[in-house]
Amino acid sequence: MNSFDDLTSLDLRSLAEVLASQAPAQAGLVPGQWLGVVELLTMRLTDGFGDLPTELWGTCSEAFGYALETAVASGAIDYRGSVIRRLNLSLALLQKVPPNAEIDVLNPVYLVDLLLQELPMSAEDARTLSADWRSLEISQIRLLRVAKNLVSPGLAISRLASGKEFDPRLKAWEEVLPLLP
Repeated sequence: MNSFDDLTSLDLRSLAEVLASQAPAQAGLVPGQWLGVVELLTMRLTDGFGDLPTELWGTCSEAFGYALETAVASGAIDYRGSVIRRLNLSLALLQKVPPNAEIDVLNPVYLVDLLLQELPMSAEDARTLSADWRSLEISQIRLLRVAKNLVSPGLAISRLASGKEFDPRLKAWEEVLPLLP
């Protein structure tokens, strides 16, 4: 079960079990295939996670973590990109199943902490830069987009987990989000 074609033929449960066992090794697939594994697992999790027995949720979370880590290590994606993918998958899953502090992809506190660690700037800096973002250098616009891509699912995750009141560390970002390109 180490080739890309073998992995694509597996159902969600089998795919998660293989990846959670940390197979295949990073060298077993080329970077583009690791990205394909991340996308395949994301699709399978989005479609079938809620139908799995609760005891398999942890396996799926470990599998997704391994797929992301290996995709980053192979050079297929960068770390921030992996965090954005994790947040977006978690948001999709949390719309179907309840939060669970023991499972990374369902743990809103872990996810918000991860988001805050990866933000490329403060909310105040983002507000200042976004005031006239069209005149900025492309590298600054990209940083604003990264912030938006992190904050957008993070705010939604926080709201899902706690209703209208959410993590106070995100309050400033809630006000800045509509200003970002």
